[in-house]
Amino acid sequence: MGRIQKQYHYIYKTINLINEKYYIGVHSTNNLDDGYLGSGYRIRRSIKKYGENNHKKIILDFLPDRSSLKEREKELINENLLTDPLCM
Repeated sequence: MGRIQKQYHYIYKTINLINEKYYIGVHSTNNLDDGYLGSGYRIRRSIKKYGENNHKKIILDFLPDRSSLKEREKELINENLLTDPLCM
């Protein structure tokens, strides 16, 4: 059984409003208001420590499908970004 195709595919940036640290990730969904802020270890830890209300998600780009989304993620998440002290 294959995966159900999602309607929206996007790259997002979640910002901690207290310390300005940010997380960049990808998400596919049928509901743009699903409350998703990220699932990486550091962003989950930040949400647990500071609360969801102290984080803001910004959609950076919409892509037509999941494979395009993954390719765009590879372009954005580079060595320069990962060495930024504000990047989670």
